[in-house]
Amino acid sequence: MSDLNRLSRFLAKLLRHEATSRGLDITPEGYVVIEDVLRLPEARSFKVSDIEKIVANDSKGRFKIRTHCGTKQIKATQAHSIQLESPELTPINHYSDARVVLHGTKTEYWPSIKAEGLSRKTRTHIHFAEGERVQSGFPPNCDMVIEINLELALKDGLKFYKSENAVILCAGNINGVISPRYFKRAYNLHTRESIKID
Repeated sequence: MSDLNRLSRFLAKLLRHEATSRGLDITPEGYVVIEDVLRLPEARSFKVSDIEKIVANDSKGRFKIRTHCGTKQIKATQAHSIQLESPELTPINHYSDARVVLHGTKTEYWPSIKAEGLSRKTRTHIHFAEGERVQSGFPPNCDMVIEINLELALKDGLKFYKSENAVILCAGNINGVISPRYFKRAYNLHTRESIKID
């Protein structure tokens, strides 16, 4: 693994899950000062330009940099377990606001998902992609897809949002779950074969 790949993984973990526990000041939107990141042991051998290179070349748009009051800051655009006060998300108010809402997973997890629904677990949201070709929103090595009935889910009060890197997010119900009731269809990602949902 290259040094920049290692730094990229560290940034994702830090900005999504560990910024507060590592003592970093975090803005309501999730930004931290880049120089503060570079003081951490895992990042001391890097420079601001290294982080800028990672952000510029990240095809999934996982990070965003801004300059605030003359200071460069960075944040993760989604996938947080840290509870942010003001995440920069766009509400999806009508089912026509999203072409399709797809969740990628592995077949081995299907029996529990089919029985219990999709869970956000330790994260703040469950992640979806607006189509199979979207780079963000699908986990690596997934082999099946669940399509959500967005119209029904919105009608029943579930809240969906779109992140800055076009990932669709939903926190689920009060227990952090999206019930199988909202599964429109499921299929094998490689063979396109339908998977029974009821």
